[in-house]
Amino acid sequence: MIEFVILLGVIGGWIIVASTLFLMLALGKMWGVAGVLLLVLAVQINHWLKAKYMRAIVDATPRAKEIAAHIFEMNELILLSSYLISIVLYVVIQKYVEIVIKFPHVVR
Repeated sequence: MIEFVILLGVIGGWIIVASTLFLMLALGKMWGVAGVLLLVLAVQINHWLKAKYMRAIVDATPRAKEIAAHIFEMNELILLSSYLISIVLYVVIQKYVEIVIKFPHVVR
């Protein structure tokens, strides 16, 4: 179960990076706010999963509960850092990479 939680945090981080970066590159810088909404949604899902998991391991040792709590906190850090990385990548791409889209000549 805990491996699934870690995987969920990593996949959620990649979704946040990819969607935020794509929206900002395709539609403009202000669309990065949509990434914040995704980030808040992912953090809320993480809190919900943490509460559900902590109720499920009632008979576990205190050390196991502490490790589980740290893993959920690590997921939040992964999600937050994913959003920050997407902002940094956007700035780097805008500064150093020129994206040119060429359409074929339309014949009438």
